[in-house]
Amino acid sequence: MSSHAIHPHAEFDHFPRLLEHFGGDIDTIIAAEWADFVWDSRFVERDLGAWDGFDDDEASGVIVRIIGYFRRRYLVATCVVDGERRVRALLTQRGFDCFEDAEQAFLDGGG
Repeated sequence: MSSHAIHPHAEFDHFPRLLEHFGGDIDTIIAAEWADFVWDSRFVERDLGAWDGFDDDEASGVIVRIIGYFRRRYLVATCVVDGERRVRALLTQRGFDCFEDAEQAFLDGGG
């Protein structure tokens, strides 16, 4: 008899619901909105400090490092969010197969 264990972070993975809703167009949609999907996948976050904006942009915000879970992979990313905690830029992002590696990268500053 085989048993299936539900992954402890599977509840954070929005991909199955997106696939059900959008079907075959899902990869195009994900590519176009990748920063939002990464941000929405987060279950751990840490503010790193103020963001003064890009050279030609007066917008400011907060730099945030996150751990997320999307498409059965852990993501560690560094994002810029605005005052309402909406993602404005994805500065770095790496994928991991296990939580321990993602957690170590998060703690070491890798995103």
